Amino acid sequence: MKFNYRLGLRLVLHVIFSLILLALSISGSISLTEWMIPQEGVRQDNLGLISMYVILGGFMIVFAWSIGKPLYYIIRWINRLANGIYVEPQNHWKIYSSKKKKLKRPYRLFQELFIQLQTLSDTLEKSKQERSRLDEMKKEWIAGISHDLKTPLTYIKGYSSMMLSPQYEWTKEEQTGFLMEIEQKASHMEDLIGDLNISFRLDEQQPPLKREKTDLIELVRRIVVDVTNDPRAARHHLFLETSESHIEARLDVKLLGRALHNLVLNAVLHNPEGTNVNIQIRQDSHLHIMITDDGVGMEEAALDQLFNKYYRGTSTDILSAGTGLGMAIAKQLVLAHGGEIEATSLVHEGTSISVKLPLHN
Repeated sequence: MKFNYRLGLRLVLHVIFSLILLALSISGSISLTEWMIPQEGVRQDNLGLISMYVILGGFMIVFAWSIGKPLYYIIRWINRLANGIYVEPQNHWKIYSSKKKKLKRPYRLFQELFIQLQTLSDTLEKSKQERSRLDEMKKEWIAGISHDLKTPLTYIKGYSSMMLSPQYEWTKEEQTGFLMEIEQKASHMEDLIGDLNISFRLDEQQPPLKREKTDLIELVRRIVVDVTNDPRAARHHLFLETSESHIEARLDVKLLGRALHNLVLNAVLHNPEGTNVNIQIRQDSHLHIMITDDGVGMEEAALDQLFNKYYRGTSTDILSAGTGLGMAIAKQLVLAHGGEIEATSLVHEGTSISVKLPLHN
């Protein structure tokens, strides 16, 4: 713990100044006693002793008041913090002057300590509110995940029951349609469970990266093709732009591919049909991957929560079908590669995600 030199110096000077005043007071009382009783003797000694006791007693009371009163207040404050009450004691107005809003003289001795306690109280209160917010988000997230898992199961069970029903004879085309729906819902469930699995693994520890030489251009190209073939992107327009024909890098293809896939798919899921999604790759001292869309964008409050776990917000009126983990997972995997990720967005103008990776690992 770093020692507060200003507080220590102020305490030392306060003690020294108090002792000097005590010495002067005792010296003055002795001189006054000798002036009142010029003759040496028992009367002079008794009066001198009484005056010294009175001065010492008064000094101890004043010193204890000047030191003990603020210390008692500080102890009360610390006890409140220990009990989870992260605000200053209720009668805090008594320690401040009403005019200048400064600490009164006895409390001014511990000014730095009061500032640090106030900072600690504010930090703990913000943390408490943040925990409450995350707990509420977690409850909503669990309810959403339960719904997201239940919905495809309902479809799968319904189509399976229809196909197995002896009351109807389905045509080949109808059976194929049912099976396609079942496969799509099963794939959606697989994605949900995959996100949950990788999220729990990332919570426990940073994933060991299996780096291998790979062509970043080809990796991103495959991801763009995969997202383009997704039925949910059928009416979105995806473009890949790069001035490089080949960029060799040592990356964990599986994990980084998962992160980039989440980012590109997110630009599709949270924007209406007809949105253009542009993926740019460039190389300088770092590797840069920009995923930009001209969709609906998002407000600052949503942007601040974008990479937070359990956030399932969406910038459109379409309900989010994701786990609320995709963007958080993407950020964790980019950071695991020693990279950085940032997002900018303007409502009705679109969103841009920037991924920066080290060129040499």
